[in-house]
Amino acid sequence: MRLFICLLVFLASTAQAQKKMAITIDDLPTVSKAYTSPAGRLQLTQKLLSHCTTFQVPAIGFVIGNFLLTNERPDSNQIGLLTLWLKAGLDLGNHTLAHKDYNLISFNQSKADIIGGESIVKNLVQQQAKPFRYFRHPYLRKGDTQAKKDSLEQFLQRLGYQEAPVTIDNSDWQFSRAYDHALLVGDTALATQIGRQYVGYMLDCVAYYEAQSDSLFNRQISQTLLIHANTINSDWLGKLLAELKQRGYAFVSLDAALTDPAYRSTDHYYGKGGISWLHRWALTRGKKGVFFKGEPEVPAMIDELANRAVNLPGR
Repeated sequence: MRLFICLLVFLASTAQAQKKMAITIDDLPTVSKAYTSPAGRLQLTQKLLSHCTTFQVPAIGFVIGNFLLTNERPDSNQIGLLTLWLKAGLDLGNHTLAHKDYNLISFNQSKADIIGGESIVKNLVQQQAKPFRYFRHPYLRKGDTQAKKDSLEQFLQRLGYQEAPVTIDNSDWQFSRAYDHALLVGDTALATQIGRQYVGYMLDCVAYYEAQSDSLFNRQISQTLLIHANTINSDWLGKLLAELKQRGYAFVSLDAALTDPAYRSTDHYYGKGGISWLHRWALTRGKKGVFFKGEPEVPAMIDELANRAVNLPGR
């Protein structure tokens, strides 16, 4: 009997350990209203990298090309932040030059935005003898017509890009805006409250998309989490990663996550929404309303703080 119980415990722990997640981080080098000086951006970057190092996360960051420019010229401080990512052993990908919404621009404008996004970061990555092959769609939007979707996919293939999907979508950016507000007005108690709410919200998002995975594939697929290089993650990502690890997740590279057969699922979705690939696959399979219910919502307090104007200098 004891042997049988031990076997059950072993099988349960093994099943837990099989949960895998790739951490993908958008809007590099940084996006923050609280950390706006070169020293502040460096501090934010060092914090993010410290979390990744502590939890051995092989993250990939997606770079907005315009963030590397000051007065339309390359900014050595900003470019230096990307060098820190590469020296930490992490990968970088293309998030376009200006982060334009593909649904609001033409295909030709999108092509220019994609190519412009390569202008600095591609050479920087290749100088480190690392591959530069992943593309992340701004706002996760791939086109609101079949023709635009097809044109973009074919263009990315011609350039040798692989699309970087997202299965666990969320609104971490709203929490970070609210968090920036609290820091800028010096309300550390409010900042802590927002940080704790953020971790809880993100764990709820993970649980929701785990349920979506079970419903669609009858198993837990290798998940891809989208977060941003923002203020709240610089302070609270470590807590989130610790909780995810406690829930049985192993952190893997995007390369490794995409070996899961789920990512070869057909995606016929096009439309105005930038949505999770789990939802794209579900819609392609004909899933309707009730399947999608229950996605966690951002609390009203967070939404209000995120949109409150604060005219104070950053750090």
